[in-house]
Amino acid sequence: MKYIKKLVIMMIPVMFLAGCSSTSIDTKNVSKEAIERNTMTKVQSDVNVIMNKSYDYVLQNMGSPYSTIYSLKVDNIDKFKNLKEISDKDMNNVEILSEGLLYPKYTSDYKLDGSALYIALKDDKVSEVETCDFKNLDVALLMDEEANAVISVYNDYNSLNENNIDKDNLDTYIGKEKNSISSITKNKKCQYSVYIEADGGIDIDIYNIKDSNFLVIAYKNNEITYIAQRDGRKIAASIQKNIN
Repeated sequence: MKYIKKLVIMMIPVMFLAGCSSTSIDTKNVSKEAIERNTMTKVQSDVNVIMNKSYDYVLQNMGSPYSTIYSLKVDNIDKFKNLKEISDKDMNNVEILSEGLLYPKYTSDYKLDGSALYIALKDDKVSEVETCDFKNLDVALLMDEEANAVISVYNDYNSLNENNIDKDNLDTYIGKEKNSISSITKNKKCQYSVYIEADGGIDIDIYNIKDSNFLVIAYKNNEITYIAQRDGRKIAASIQKNIN
């Protein structure tokens, strides 16, 4: 979490992850999967099994979460109405209020049951566990009460095919409905999603393309308001420079 502030505040215009997401988990083997299933079953029956346990304990015993969710307090949130106009100085006053891990719940025969466990962390310890609707998840309901932005980092995502992206014509999608972009995204899962309470609510999906390239798409009322392909290497260099 050393670099989390600089990383997260840069994620709003474009994501670049380097130390903010869940710790990498090695490829699972049968015995590890059994431990994770056993822990999940115990937590579903009694949340006290995991209360006050460390972040690392959760990962080691429950595996990688479906997503890691960060609640943020952003000063002057209305400045984020137009992503093109955001400057470094607008990023100075961003506070990370909380972090949570989302785990889908399974039935006894290991099928999704439609709900999920949200494990909230405070000071690197489990502080709260609650059940939420996984099929119709509203991340805004999981936000800290004082937050006005939330970022979800997905552990399992799909990369887009760069051959489907015509960089020179991306602006033609602005003003169109969200589903108009399906020819590019092919209904694949994004790597990051952002919700900010500016201008009545803005949703941002960030898709991995290849290496450090991302496709950033912002929506308001299901209408595309911003779309651009961004190079994460430049963002990373800026972050490292600011940290040092």
